[in-house]
Amino acid sequence: MKTYKYKIQSHKRNRHLQSDTRIISQAHNHFIALCRRHYRIYGHCEGYKRATYNRLSKHLTKLKRLEKYVHWRLPCAWAMQECLKRIERGYLNFFQGRAKRPPKFKSWRNYRSMTFNGKQVKIEKVDKDTGCRVAKIRITGRWYRFWYSRETQGTLKRVTAKRDALGDWYISITTDYEGFEPEPKTGNAAGFDYGNKTFLTCSDGTKYESPEFYKQSAKAIKRANRELSKKQRGSNNRKRASKHYARTHRKIQRQREDHHWKLALEIVRKFDISFFEDLNLDGMKRLWGRKVSDLAFGEFLEKVRWQGKKRGKCVETIGRWQPTTPVCHQCGQRHAFIDLSVRDWFCQSCKISHDRDVNAAINILKVGTSTFGGEGVRLAIVSNPC
Repeated sequence: MKTYKYKIQSHKRNRHLQSDTRIISQAHNHFIALCRRHYRIYGHCEGYKRATYNRLSKHLTKLKRLEKYVHWRLPCAWAMQECLKRIERGYLNFFQGRAKRPPKFKSWRNYRSMTFNGKQVKIEKVDKDTGCRVAKIRITGRWYRFWYSRETQGTLKRVTAKRDALGDWYISITTDYEGFEPEPKTGNAAGFDYGNKTFLTCSDGTKYESPEFYKQSAKAIKRANRELSKKQRGSNNRKRASKHYARTHRKIQRQREDHHWKLALEIVRKFDISFFEDLNLDGMKRLWGRKVSDLAFGEFLEKVRWQGKKRGKCVETIGRWQPTTPVCHQCGQRHAFIDLSVRDWFCQSCKISHDRDVNAAINILKVGTSTFGGEGVRLAIVSNPC
């Protein structure tokens, strides 16, 4: 599966997308209330008492026949059914312990997406002769132009229309194309240690810093938030200030994503096997807060895994309880607890001075190769880690 994302051109006909998502949000809240009442009366048990997708779908068909809910026929039926599938999937994840809480009510302002079947969508180029990078897509009987920056490969499976905080609409097209682009093998394996001071430290001694885009734009965010708070509620000036505030956050998000993708591609091209440490990021956020969110190590790890899968490389994570920092990678001697302020420490057993992050990265590499196997590859370990 491969997903392409395009931006829909701004036009007054985009109001139809907004009205359809508002209707779907009403249906979402209606069935959330229905499911809550159902589980409050019957409880959660196996069998016929569970609010399944089939039951919700039959109830939706009955509601569409009533005069009160006749406007629910306007959105695409497949998008309405997908809303019910999301509700069932959310409750199933909650009951099986994969989610912390059940699905909740959503305001129409926060319900910003709807999904269509690929067979119900049609894409055509606006001008095939001149090679213009503009195409049009047919959704729910209407044509919408979007910036066709790259060609889609494969058969369309799903199409999702999504609106961001600024009111711009994007479409995500999922095809059955695998998108496998194998890279030449380098025969190298490396371990990486995450840190708040240095974003990533490689076992070969290379250190990758994070630009910390949120920290760089802190003054701009503060200024935009101050201007937003001064505007009168419901006024056009407040709407413009709100868009400016959202635009500032969107720029930071795009800068961070661009940096993550480039760094992930660099690591995957350089090493055949990469080992990272599984961390409790929620606990780290409670300790260091905005700093951890600005670095966004969890999002970066997902990008590295996708790049590795796409290019035929291996990306693995070791357990979070493995001692990597206080253990000497040379002799294996474990020392006392090392405070976070200590960046260099001396091993009394083998008389070697260690850089805290480099030593942890080498230990991650050794634990990863012993756990997942690293036959036939060279371990990227710095020759003089002092």
